[in-house]
Amino acid sequence: MLERVVIINDEAVASGGAAALALLSGKLLQEAGIPVTFLAGDSGIGFPLKGENVEIAGLGSQPLLKLPVHKRIIDGAYNRAAYEAIKHYITEKDTPGTVYHVHAWAQILSPSIFSALRPVQDRLVISAHDFTLVCPNGSYANFNTNTVCSLTPLSRQCLASNCDKRRYADKLWRFARSWLRTRLLDMANSNCTIASIHPMMNNWLERGGIPSRQIRTVLNPVKPFVRKRITAESNSDIFFIGRLEFEKGADIAAEAARIIGRRLRIIGDGAFREELTRRYPEVICEGWKTHDEISKLLQEARFVVMPSRLPEPFGLVAHESLQSGVPIVAFKSAFIANEAQELGCGIVAEEPTAESLANAFAALDNNSDVKSMSKAAFALSPGLANTPNSWCSELIALYTDCLMNRKLPNADPKHFLVPESRPIERAI
Repeated sequence: MLERVVIINDEAVASGGAAALALLSGKLLQEAGIPVTFLAGDSGIGFPLKGENVEIAGLGSQPLLKLPVHKRIIDGAYNRAAYEAIKHYITEKDTPGTVYHVHAWAQILSPSIFSALRPVQDRLVISAHDFTLVCPNGSYANFNTNTVCSLTPLSRQCLASNCDKRRYADKLWRFARSWLRTRLLDMANSNCTIASIHPMMNNWLERGGIPSRQIRTVLNPVKPFVRKRITAESNSDIFFIGRLEFEKGADIAAEAARIIGRRLRIIGDGAFREELTRRYPEVICEGWKTHDEISKLLQEARFVVMPSRLPEPFGLVAHESLQSGVPIVAFKSAFIANEAQELGCGIVAEEPTAESLANAFAALDNNSDVKSMSKAAFALSPGLANTPNSWCSELIALYTDCLMNRKLPNADPKHFLVPESRPIERAI
């Protein structure tokens, strides 16, 4: 019987997609009458859930980029306090009906938590919101060549690849951290469950050493921006929604929009904004907006573009746009791109270039075609994702399966590192 779900996440506030989903799952589980404990790497201040059957425990740590360099190197690889906190919780409060669900862990909690969770691995679910579980830089991307990586994670070729967005020294640290994670909890020799957010992720996870038998796909929940179809065929503006970072490709979209003479409007912000607006002053930057504010702006959208240079496992804003009746244009590295094209509500730009993207934009010049795509998006795209309620039901079913299929670990204990007083030195 499912008695409690312990949600483990770097932060207790919705600072990003993974955190937002972790909090939403807590809210939905609480509403379903299932007690929830939220173990956060931060202070826990600002935790939005209230009620008798929900509790919060904050570690009090900070994200890596806010730490001094020496502490960032050590705690990022093995946060001893996180290990001790989770170990203490399991020792004092674990029950046979408790399931543990890890969401984001790489910015505060570190791989150390997997050592603490090893005794309950048959009741452990780890969400793969991206590829951090298997890929050192978390994205299967080479930031120096702007290409999708085809190497096997943690192979010699991977070690030699200078793929980090900053410098090779950072790549070596990320490589070491990923290797350490495999020593603390070797996915190939454990009984934990990996929850992917899209079926196309699974082969990529398997390439990183996670057996297919341990992977379960649970599609993310989506709430459309609007409940009434946006008449995209009456509009002319292109919209980009998301963080303004180089890897997100807003500059590619801006160049493509310039080529075909359409206006690009950006909802979001980030470090790349200054350079983008300098190179493309015609782009309109709306800044960050709430879900309701976006719903009003998108009334003027002809289509939404996803020009990311990285693989995009889910693409929440694409789903939200499609379910509102707005077609999408994306590179084929976005997993939703091919699905949307098959449904007749999206276009795939074959090459990750501005010219290829401009050609895809031009394919949406015909109002009749856009109307058909908009109607298909509104009617058919909800089948590509969960609703919040169906997502919660799938999570509960997953947790129940974990409890019903409990078994003793089949791994040889010598494959695991038992942490002692100085885990970093022992691991490396």
